Amino acid sequence: MLSNSACTKSRFKKEDAATSKKRLHLVFAAGAFFASALSGQAADLGQTPAPLPDTIETVSPWEFELGAYAFVPLSVQGSSTVDGGTVDLDLGPQEIFDLFQFALSGRFEGWRDMGRNNGSAFGFVLDGQYVNLGLNPKNVGPRGNGEVDVDVQQGIVDMLIGYRFPTIGRSGTHGSLSFDVTAGARYNFLRQKIDVTPGLPAPFTANLGGDKHWLEPVVGARAIFHATPKWDFVLRGDLAGFGVGGDDLTWSVTGVAAWEAWDNTTLRLGYRIYDMDYSSGTGANEFAFDATEHGPFLGISRRF
Repeated sequence: MLSNSACTKSRFKKEDAATSKKRLHLVFAAGAFFASALSGQAADLGQTPAPLPDTIETVSPWEFELGAYAFVPLSVQGSSTVDGGTVDLDLGPQEIFDLFQFALSGRFEGWRDMGRNNGSAFGFVLDGQYVNLGLNPKNVGPRGNGEVDVDVQQGIVDMLIGYRFPTIGRSGTHGSLSFDVTAGARYNFLRQKIDVTPGLPAPFTANLGGDKHWLEPVVGARAIFHATPKWDFVLRGDLAGFGVGGDDLTWSVTGVAAWEAWDNTTLRLGYRIYDMDYSSGTGANEFAFDATEHGPFLGISRRF
């Protein structure tokens, strides 16, 4: 028979063997788990990651618009003063078309996005207008060989910076409203010249009037109602002069219906009222133009 000491040693040997066997199983199990995890990571690293959801719109930081337009006055009411002599103006469509020589107008503006899809932006506007009216009757004077040359020209260039407020309503959908304000400088050129050659020697020949140039402040505002994806209705106005450079006040109001006839190309049809009150000099040197013009507004523009 085994002694008690021998039995105890035998039991300890069996328990040590069992414990070692359990530890060995745990080691293999842990090794298998980590091997599986590492192989899964290696497989993931070897694959192209799934794309992120497309939740952010890609937009250009600037949007530009270039256009040409024509303002066709059907009525001019007021007065013109050259070298102290004032002539009342009451011109209708027929008289205006008889005087019309040339006109050119264009507008370029750009707006920068100031946040995703909220419509607010800083921007700039360059707007230029030029019109030339003239009259050149011949065979006048006591001998019938005289000539009168009337030359009226007006040019305006606006250089503006602006801010567009966040769109009221969902941007880009029908029923939304955009509103922006502008401020800057306006360059003016005004010519009123009358050359009279009555067919007689000097001093009967007369050269009256001249050219005026001046720079003045201008502010403006515009509201755009997005009626449908293709139709916008625009109301725009501005104020200039404020007594600077001889211009007491110049203002205009324009209402336009804009139709996107083709992708990024818009046709515009509207009506404009324009009023100017300018004067310089006194007495025989007075030079002034105080008149209100109104008529249709036509235009085309391209966004890019």
